[in-house]
Amino acid sequence: MRYIGNKTRLLPFILETVTALGIGPGAAHDACAGTAVVGRELKAAGWRVASSDIMTYSYVFQRAYVVSQRVPSFADLRAGDPDVRRAMRSPRFREAVTRRGPGALSLVCEYLVRWLEPERGFIAAHYAPAGGRMYFTDENAMRIDAIRARLHAWHSEGLIGDDAFYVLLAALIEAADRVANTAGVYAAYIKSWQPNARRALDLEPRPPVRGARGSTAHLADAQLVASQLGPIELLYIDPPYNSRQYAGYYHIPEIIARGWFETTPAIRGKTGLVRDATGSTRSAWCSSKGAERALRDLVAATGARHVLVSYNSEGLLGETVLQRVLCDASVDGRSRRFVRDYRRYRADSDHAKRRYRVDALRELLYHAKLR
Repeated sequence: MRYIGNKTRLLPFILETVTALGIGPGAAHDACAGTAVVGRELKAAGWRVASSDIMTYSYVFQRAYVVSQRVPSFADLRAGDPDVRRAMRSPRFREAVTRRGPGALSLVCEYLVRWLEPERGFIAAHYAPAGGRMYFTDENAMRIDAIRARLHAWHSEGLIGDDAFYVLLAALIEAADRVANTAGVYAAYIKSWQPNARRALDLEPRPPVRGARGSTAHLADAQLVASQLGPIELLYIDPPYNSRQYAGYYHIPEIIARGWFETTPAIRGKTGLVRDATGSTRSAWCSSKGAERALRDLVAATGARHVLVSYNSEGLLGETVLQRVLCDASVDGRSRRFVRDYRRYRADSDHAKRRYRVDALRELLYHAKLR
């Protein structure tokens, strides 16, 4: 998924740093999980990971990529849904599954994408041309609606378990992002159809990672989770770097993650932002004062022996402030910094109202051994 702060390209740097410091594997807290790529990589390296985030789409990724251990068999679904059984008997369907790849996951994805009838639901009604917005073509919006509704029905009826539900829902969120008519975030849609938006929606699920058992996912504030975990080896913090609230930048993935079956989301404005009456998805990390306080509180709440903070050279927290907070909390009054250059994530191109200063940024990893 296109995501501000995504660490996919920096995973080798992060894991190499952990190894160089002689930490773990053991129990780790991925405190601002986002798309869960770091938690997934830690799990693959033998860590038992507790991941947390305040956004529901992050919880979906945590469940799919950190908690789940194996590819579901979908035995109950194939036995219990007559429409799936009818599709499976079709030679054309079996031929399509063969092209997609072997396994039960391919079978279910082929059914959802090619055989399930599109339907006009919440996404098509509000985020496609029929609803006055151009985030998705009408066809792709109706496919998102149909797949999301079917996943909800299967899960509610017990035809798929939690692991299968979250693996497929994560695949749907990522599939929707690939055909979203945006520059990478959902703060606005593009007024003409981009080539990616014209492509047909397709599910390309990533299989769960087999690793240390006991990993957990948490839809909660990192400080609360940290206070409940007890002694662990590593606290990894990858917070927002700037004033952009992720609830506004990724409101449509959040809607797909939550669904609209028990409570219909209240939306507002030209882009259809979700109303957040409680402020539960607003992050304290998105202001310089709030970020310093959030870092102090989180480091104070954790039972971790080591903390690793991932930040970048344009973050709200200056290096002096960040290192002061870590040194105050460390066992020896010191912190270490590791640096890696990388190319900036661009949500758009340079234009009259937005000029990127440089394309090259520095990823900064700060380490401290805690009291």
